[in-house]
Amino acid sequence: MQYSFKKVFGVNTSQVELFEDVAKPLVDDLIHSKNGLLFTYGVTGSGKTFTMTGSPGEGGLLPRSLDMLFNSISPFQAKRFVFKPDDKNGMEIQDTVEALLERQKRDSQQPNVPKTPSSRQKADPEFADMISAEEACKSDGVDEDCCYSVFVSYIEIYNNYIYDLLEEAPFDPIRPKPPQSKLLREDQNHNMYVAGCTEVEVKSTEEAFKVLWKGQKKRRIANTTLNRESSRSHSVFTLKLAQAPLDADGDHILQVSRCSIAL
Repeated sequence: MQYSFKKVFGVNTSQVELFEDVAKPLVDDLIHSKNGLLFTYGVTGSGKTFTMTGSPGEGGLLPRSLDMLFNSISPFQAKRFVFKPDDKNGMEIQDTVEALLERQKRDSQQPNVPKTPSSRQKADPEFADMISAEEACKSDGVDEDCCYSVFVSYIEIYNNYIYDLLEEAPFDPIRPKPPQSKLLREDQNHNMYVAGCTEVEVKSTEEAFKVLWKGQKKRRIANTTLNRESSRSHSVFTLKLAQAPLDADGDHILQVSRCSIAL
């Protein structure tokens, strides 16, 4: 059996170098309306988690991809709930009143925690300070006549079953129940998607980290309490970018399009 490789990275390759070659082009394509897939494969202990997630001071491909994405589109983000997943692998545009009502509902359900400049340092230590300011980058040529929103989803594939790691469901540590598996479906454009998968709108790298950590924590708990073999489990973290051009006045969204990177 023979294999061919486009590039082989040595053991001394830094996280920055790997990102520049492997993930940065995918994020750039995403911002320019192209889908992407980054797939890591290897035996247990081969370094997949470190490559994808990294550690404080050595952020991996995922945090660097998020950082680049938000650095690029931050000035042009739509307000929360303007875009809304339609549960059929597409996006809907809500009017100003509908979006405002959903924001008010969300704010009323969240604890009133004051925002401080040190909030980043108080983030979970696994994701705090992964990327230095000197290593930050962004994509060139972002369409400033469009508005953008980022949605993330996180699934686990175990024994050919698909589980939603972001699904809000009560968890009983005494009598744990196996989570309900999801089904693959085909949308109107013949693209496959996970039906009923939770998609969370995020407005910053830090917010996306929190969602990722929530899913990883749920995955670890499930593997422990349900006696699952983590080596047989595969996870997919998807970044979906919704993009829509604005009218001549820059006030109203005309038509939405979306693309994604699966990591």
